[in-house]
Amino acid sequence: MESASEGDRSEDHGCESDSALSDPDALDLTIRAMNGELLAELTVNGRCSAGQLAEELWRLVPPLPRSEYRLAVGTVALGLSDRLCEHMDSRAELTACVVPSRAGEFFCQVSPLKAVTLGLGLDRAAFCRSERKVGPMSFATSADGYWEDLEGNTLRVILTQEVGSIGSVISITHRLALESLENGDLRVVKGDVGE
Repeated sequence: MESASEGDRSEDHGCESDSALSDPDALDLTIRAMNGELLAELTVNGRCSAGQLAEELWRLVPPLPRSEYRLAVGTVALGLSDRLCEHMDSRAELTACVVPSRAGEFFCQVSPLKAVTLGLGLDRAAFCRSERKVGPMSFATSADGYWEDLEGNTLRVILTQEVGSIGSVISITHRLALESLENGDLRVVKGDVGE
């Protein structure tokens, strides 16, 4: 399968871009599934991370729901933050393994007047949006950060929220430990808030 068309490419994820074709750090990659099936042939910026490439592959060739790709060069698994240029030459073949994923959006109706959405991205970015209703008005708050897998079925989410008025804003950090349940839902097992 070929990569996205020129118009669909995005500079912001730093992996595949129009400039990758003329970049001296560009890598021509072949990505195959564990069974040898060709998934994609791409030219990417060698400085992009394995996690960024796995996310791009997820967009091009979506795996089953609640799963994501992890990449390997030969028998060496690449970490999500590993830069491709540190592990391969200009023409390389990668193997894509499909693994269970906790990425997705999780919704909680805290009360009839308050709802919370927690989003966990494939790139390990996280966000939390809450909406509180007071009469006919709605008030929204948000926090952004990252998440990481821990041992077993737990994960950690770190979110930073800017609160205050114009001229006197403070940052509040929310640290959450969550447990992944068998049905795919998440349960908060520990929470900590601080500046």
